[in-house]
Amino acid sequence: MTVSFINAWGILLRGGPMMWPIFLFSILAITVGIEKFLFLSAVEGNIKKFKPVFFKAVRENRMKDALDICEENMFGLGRICKAGLMKFGSSVDLIKASMEQAAGFEVHALKQRLSLLVFIVNAAPLLGLLGTTTALCVVFHAAQMRSNALNPLSLGDMSSGIWQALVTTSAGLSVGIISYAIYSFTASRVNDVVMSFEQTIGEAVGMLQAVSETSTSAEE
Repeated sequence: MTVSFINAWGILLRGGPMMWPIFLFSILAITVGIEKFLFLSAVEGNIKKFKPVFFKAVRENRMKDALDICEENMFGLGRICKAGLMKFGSSVDLIKASMEQAAGFEVHALKQRLSLLVFIVNAAPLLGLLGTTTALCVVFHAAQMRSNALNPLSLGDMSSGIWQALVTTSAGLSVGIISYAIYSFTASRVNDVVMSFEQTIGEAVGMLQAVSETSTSAEE
């Protein structure tokens, strides 16, 4: 393991200055991936716990209890369903519009830092290519200078320089692939949560309207 660490560190040092931003991008991508994984896991867990309790309270026309449940879970669905409860007794369109507006803020929170992953996916390979072309320019410039001095570079020296140049491309592509995998997995989970929000809004609007009509009929 020590030899592998030394080799990896040596490659990082010998790959040129572009290796450092590529290395930074890899750390950022992994950090964002872990943060989004934990955040989305918490949101999904909240949805599973919140929905049955909330809908039971609404179904039994215990709106005060339903509102308390929302305020105790001001996270994701809690804010969305509270927005609908605040419009209880209004038209279906008004309830739905209020819940969708609240959902817009929650969806924005879900998608935070996904744009950073997209940037890394595109920028890391380009930085690798830039590092390779820059290093190759240095190698061939040195070969020209040595040739003019009648002391040409050996094939081994050129191969070593080209190998170092290609390291940055390999590193950039590797970081880009890993970042794309993290982005794809995270975006898929975000879409699943958004679908859960939309499904819950539809169910809540219908249930609130039904309870409202039942209450009105009972009063009459």
